[in-house]
Amino acid sequence: MPPSIAFGGRSNVGKSTLLNSLIGTSSARTSKTPGRTRGVYLYDSGEGWVAADLPGFGFAKTSREARSSWSELAGAFFREHPPHLTVQLIDPKIPTSDYDLEFRDYLHDLRIASVVVATKADRLSQSDRSRSRKQIESDFGPLLFVSAKTGEGIEILRKQIRQALAERGRE
Repeated sequence: MPPSIAFGGRSNVGKSTLLNSLIGTSSARTSKTPGRTRGVYLYDSGEGWVAADLPGFGFAKTSREARSSWSELAGAFFREHPPHLTVQLIDPKIPTSDYDLEFRDYLHDLRIASVVVATKADRLSQSDRSRSRKQIESDFGPLLFVSAKTGEGIEILRKQIRQALAERGRE
């Protein structure tokens, strides 16, 4: 399997929309309803790596058992096919949740490199962006704002992915 880049975050954060923008396709299914991604879906980036769209965590309106099975599925992916990098997506308009922090800690415990991306940047005023940046960076460190709608930050994220792959290739 080619190297993988995992994309994770809470339900309805915009993982699939970002993936479609990043890899230039409409392969990843998008929906306004949280919890539509119910498996680990792999997409060819066209650049020699595979994007892994993970099930969202948090407030999807599904049974506790279904959410638990999604968690187990994602855990199996991380154990069996550790990604070269995980892009943790955060919605800057919603307060950081325990789920966000647990995912951060989970990646750290597994020693999986990660970058933190704030999605839907086009929906924020400059003052909201500044406030969100301070709060999110205090919990997660450096932050990249992206917008699938306007394209903001997409090329920077591509460069970060390429850099992570190059660094892992030298190990």
